[in-house]
Amino acid sequence: MISNRKQQILIGSKAVKIVHDRSTGRATVYNPANSFFYLSPGTSKISVGNKRVLKISFDRNTGKIIVNNPLNKNMDISPMLNSTQLLDRIRNALEKREGCSVISVGATEAFVMAQYTIYSEEEFMRHGEAENANMGAKSGFYHRGIRFPNKEARDEAVLAVKNADIVGYNTFVDSAKSLTEKVFAAYSIKPPYVFEANLRRVIMFSQKEKFEKILQGRRILLISSLAEQAKAALENNLQDRLGFDVVGAISIHEYEEIPYVKEQISQYEFDLCLLAAGINAVILAPYIAKVYGKVAIDIGWGMQSLISGEIVADPWVTDIIGLDNLFAM
Repeated sequence: MISNRKQQILIGSKAVKIVHDRSTGRATVYNPANSFFYLSPGTSKISVGNKRVLKISFDRNTGKIIVNNPLNKNMDISPMLNSTQLLDRIRNALEKREGCSVISVGATEAFVMAQYTIYSEEEFMRHGEAENANMGAKSGFYHRGIRFPNKEARDEAVLAVKNADIVGYNTFVDSAKSLTEKVFAAYSIKPPYVFEANLRRVIMFSQKEKFEKILQGRRILLISSLAEQAKAALENNLQDRLGFDVVGAISIHEYEEIPYVKEQISQYEFDLCLLAAGINAVILAPYIAKVYGKVAIDIGWGMQSLISGEIVADPWVTDIIGLDNLFAM
């Protein structure tokens, strides 16, 4: 199933929504008056508001949409990958022995990057995300692996996201989507490819065969506060059938441990690195891809699923996003 690519852009104070279907090569444009019309592959012009002309061009083969906004310069909208396309790109990089980093900019990661740009220090220090992080939890829902304020982590995260090959973020929940896109705009970040971040919750179940092909026969390095538990689970449950070798399990809980983790990485020979460490995974994955030429995937809560064999579900996923929606992507 090929998911449509949805984008909302602003022309002045008016919003225009574009839905691009790669399977047909057709874009549907919804204007501020809630009417809509179709654009054929190629380049088209539409009028929005008071004599403003919006020029849209897109490539059916690559899925890239170029929006020429008269009030802002060209906006290059990154192609959206579904679960099949995401895993195919990962496997292709593994087969070609090319570096590839897959990260996810969730609420915490976007918040780290928003320090002193989107939010003033007073604003972000009073925010619930900073309060949760500064509780210092070492595991569980409130574990953030960072304390606020932290300009150094912000700068490292921005550089990492700019260097990442594929970036996930929340495209379902407007508040999370809006903050991430504001952060991307503030730093002129345009990922080569994007995907719905919450796919990481289900992809090893919805795309079981493809996910296992990624693991099969690989030398795997794990980096997470759950690394040792995940190593034991993989070896007990899948190693005999898939023939991989978990070469190492590096534990990380806090941002300050990144230099130590980088030293540890250098001691291993591996093909694939699976990470789950919040903002620290975002920083580390592109580093691993660039420095070692390896495939590094931030699998988030998927690390817990490797241990339990079950989807990590919470009200955010079940009530707001919907597991059925994620399985269909």
